[in-house]
Amino acid sequence: MAATELLAVDFKAGAVLRYKLVSSRDIEIDLDSTGAASKRGKSEPQKMTEKLELVIAYYPVAIDPYGLSTIEGKCESAKVSRTALLGRNSPGDAAESLAGQTFRFQISPTGKIKDYSDLEELISRLGDKAFASTTGRQGRIKNPDMISDFSALQWHLWDSIANVEDAVAGVAPGQSWKTEQFIPLPMPIAVARETTYTLAEVQQTESGKKAVINSTYKLSDSRPKNWPKPYNGNFSMRGMFGFLRNFRFRSLEGAGRQVFNVDTGTLQSEQQRYKMHIDAGFMMPLGDTVPTVTIDQKISIQLLGD
Repeated sequence: MAATELLAVDFKAGAVLRYKLVSSRDIEIDLDSTGAASKRGKSEPQKMTEKLELVIAYYPVAIDPYGLSTIEGKCESAKVSRTALLGRNSPGDAAESLAGQTFRFQISPTGKIKDYSDLEELISRLGDKAFASTTGRQGRIKNPDMISDFSALQWHLWDSIANVEDAVAGVAPGQSWKTEQFIPLPMPIAVARETTYTLAEVQQTESGKKAVINSTYKLSDSRPKNWPKPYNGNFSMRGMFGFLRNFRFRSLEGAGRQVFNVDTGTLQSEQQRYKMHIDAGFMMPLGDTVPTVTIDQKISIQLLGD
């Protein structure tokens, strides 16, 4: 039987962990995937891209190696770049107001975050900034934003460790375990993916023993249980997603790779990529046309200064 490794998250007093976190997606919207609306056949799909780049530093406030440690996160920079549909300029993204913001949470040695209240308050404040300053006949208008990307990055940062079935027994190479995670989207809908982690190998390096953890993804039938809702009240969405309705999530497939330093208890890097296929409808039906949305999502996490 292969030897098991004890995977535990460790913060050391006075030591700051600084990460660059990037979430980006290529979005393709086919307004008439069947060609039903045109005698000349299908029209060209419309494309756009979104990218959120964050640098977050994590400061230990109170360390308890056997219980809950209090950590303060400070967002040192936040930048969003976006190419809008039809070449139109987009307003500033509310996620950029993360720069300079701080938040606290508690975390166990097994990587489970406790007490999300500070994070939830921050998400709510960001959500307020996502709305246009003026309202029209349609009421409140929400601008495009990447708040859910920050939420997903932070909520699930240590999920690979937090969801090990028996943390005390450890994990052996080849062993797999599962969890559900909410998906960042360009529309405010709570959708979950099922993530399967597998300990691929353990490498002995000069900087410590490192666990290589692979991951695969598929669409979950369940709604996410802890999806933080940034917006309150009724509103309409600016842009193309304001014209689409009744999103039906058909499939999600993808994979990722994470490197975790077992000796230091530190996530060092992670890469994720997956593709989603979504059917939709128009706000006002247009015959037999069937709009479809394809999202090619990439996520990267890198410990800086390592």
